[in-house]
Amino acid sequence: MKSRGGLEKLDNMVQQDEPEQARYVVTALRRGLAVLSLFRRERRVITVPEIASALKLSRATAFRTAYTLERDGYLHRVSNSHAFQLGPRVLLLGFDYLHGTEVVACGRETVYALRDRTGFSAHMCVRDGTEIVYVLNASSHHRLRGDIAVGTRYPCHAVASGRALLFDMSKSELAALYRGVKMHAFSEQTPTTVEKLFAMIAAERGQGYASNVSGFVSGIVSVSVPVRDQEGAIVAAINVSDSETVLKDVTSVRDEVLRAASQVSAQLGWRG
Repeated sequence: MKSRGGLEKLDNMVQQDEPEQARYVVTALRRGLAVLSLFRRERRVITVPEIASALKLSRATAFRTAYTLERDGYLHRVSNSHAFQLGPRVLLLGFDYLHGTEVVACGRETVYALRDRTGFSAHMCVRDGTEIVYVLNASSHHRLRGDIAVGTRYPCHAVASGRALLFDMSKSELAALYRGVKMHAFSEQTPTTVEKLFAMIAAERGQGYASNVSGFVSGIVSVSVPVRDQEGAIVAAINVSDSETVLKDVTSVRDEVLRAASQVSAQLGWRG
């Protein structure tokens, strides 16, 4: 699945700003962030012409932006090439985020304990727009398992954790979130319209958890529950997933995932 270009995504944020707020936006900084957002697990190396094309910039502007990021350590030039890859300073920012974010700090022990109690892979995810980002991963010890690296992104509408993170959204809020976004189908179960997504979320919210059985990746079963902060806002989701050869029944782990999410929410101050 291809996401919208980083610059387009950031430009949409400007359009949502109040006029008084928009005049404080630093366009060059936003452009640099858009360049960094182009790098993905499946796209580790990017050339200047590719940056220019993806963000609709002139090649000169794309080069100056990439060069500046390279000088500051956020990009690294590939040997014997004019292409770039992410530099070490981006990694340091990521590690600082993972170690410094309260929900990750509170969830780390619980996620690993959940893995140990159930025997299945356990994770924590947060939402970034219409995607989830894995911030914790405790892999199972099974021979057949799907390891998911920290930093991996998946589309919210297609995965259990993504839908759990959207539990509190109204239909109008979902429509605003997905305006201009193509909802790709990954199986017959995938909702491809806001109406279908809202209906699925409403049903899952009623039972307190979201689940997939071969809904995103064939043969993979997953169960996910939202984590709430002191104000009751959903800030993360805890998930258990594994091959259906070992995780045969969603209900067999449902209560454990609910308990884990409740524990982390309580640590964050939620008393609901």
